[in-house]
Amino acid sequence: NSTVIQRAVRDIYGIEAEFLPPPPALVPIGTEQRVDGIEPGYLLVVARLLPYKNVDLVIEAVARQGGARLVIVGTGPDRPRLEALARRSPGIVLLGSVTDPQLRWLYRNAQALVAAAYEDYGLAPLEAASFGRPTVALRDGGFLDTIDEGATGVFFDSPDVEPIARAIDELRQTEWDDKLIAAHADTFGVAGFTARLRAVVDEELHRA
Repeated sequence: NSTVIQRAVRDIYGIEAEFLPPPPALVPIGTEQRVDGIEPGYLLVVARLLPYKNVDLVIEAVARQGGARLVIVGTGPDRPRLEALARRSPGIVLLGSVTDPQLRWLYRNAQALVAAAYEDYGLAPLEAASFGRPTVALRDGGFLDTIDEGATGVFFDSPDVEPIARAIDELRQTEWDDKLIAAHADTFGVAGFTARLRAVVDEELHRA
């Protein structure tokens, strides 16, 4: 599902596996429900609230941005600590769990997604991109597969407050083409994934 796993399969098993990224589960087609108390134009985090997700660093980085707001979607054991951090800065909201219709609304009305953790596969940026929204992300792991730097997002090189803050500032000063971003997400869509998966199965059946 990513070049990270492709390299691991090569290193461990000596197999040259094909890279076939799965499509995002949440797509723009479907009902949307506004989230009360949230005005459009915020930065968005969608993540399990675990320490390795580095949501605390995003909170601190956003706090340095004049007028920036942050909405955090997700639950997990790190939530009490993150809520304590968020109380120090106005404009930072932890929503906890949301429904799919609410998440569609949140993606569509966000300024951008922020993803600060190492991930094997960069799924959330594709979900954001399908709504035409760019991503600020760690330059590592699966994000290198799913973000086109300069076209669909901005990278920072280390999970630290200052690099994240600089990347957010760069993104906020850049004009983004929402149609181009959505077209990028479409290349990871269901149709292409299904067609290639069926072709692989057909090739193996023919060989058998």
